[in-house]
Amino acid sequence: MRRIASALLLGMLASAATAQGGPAPGTGNSTQITNTNREQNAGYNRVVGSLDPAAKDQPVGLKGKAVAAKAADLKAGSPLRDKDGAPIGTVASIDAQGVIVDTGTTKIRVPAEAFGKDDAGLLLGISKAQFAELVAGAK
Repeated sequence: MRRIASALLLGMLASAATAQGGPAPGTGNSTQITNTNREQNAGYNRVVGSLDPAAKDQPVGLKGKAVAAKAADLKAGSPLRDKDGAPIGTVASIDAQGVIVDTGTTKIRVPAEAFGKDDAGLLLGISKAQFAELVAGAK
């Protein structure tokens, strides 16, 4: 009698496991499961990120937190962006008096202390329009 009860119990447990609809443990396609989990996590992060007011305040063109640029970061040929990530020009040269920025239409000297950087490169702490006004006023 005891053996029959044990056999019935094992049979019920086995049928309950297969009734849950998933593959038996250790038999699933791990690559597919990992990719599905990755997609679900990315979707979750997009939803949560869209609800984060701090994420909305960061301009699209910026990559990471901006910090002051060091002398070693200022290199001729480096692209330069404004505080919102819009392109301003390129670094033409560096000398003791500052950094020469080539806007494509003119060149202007900017103090080295005015430069910042983020993960995408060099930037200034003003908008492209403000920079254009300063360039026009310097002529």
